[in-house]
Amino acid sequence: MKSICRNYSQKVSPPNFAIVFVTQNLFEKKIKVARQNAQYIVLMRSPNSALSVRNIGVQLFPRQLEYFLDAYKQATNEPYGYLLIDLHASSDPALRLRTLIFKDDEEKIIFISKNV
Repeated sequence: MKSICRNYSQKVSPPNFAIVFVTQNLFEKKIKVARQNAQYIVLMRSPNSALSVRNIGVQLFPRQLEYFLDAYKQATNEPYGYLLIDLHASSDPALRLRTLIFKDDEEKIIFISKNV
């Protein structure tokens, strides 16, 4: 776990280097550093994780929780649906929530808040 935290918190990473970390519990104490330094988070439908999804929404969209929860509900409505949360520093804040992002997807979906 220490090496994971070190890799997530280093200021400089090698070019073309990415870490993909898969977890079933975003609020596990030992992965807090990884969650706080993630540039992208992908949420999938998991009925027993409703509170965790809400907590992520409260943390990342404190004044727009309903917008976040609605985007999550729409994105995960289909089997294997997902919501991409883009936290990259260079990303447009209005375009943080997306789904169907892959080349073969017929249409890309971006969830835009009414308060933008």
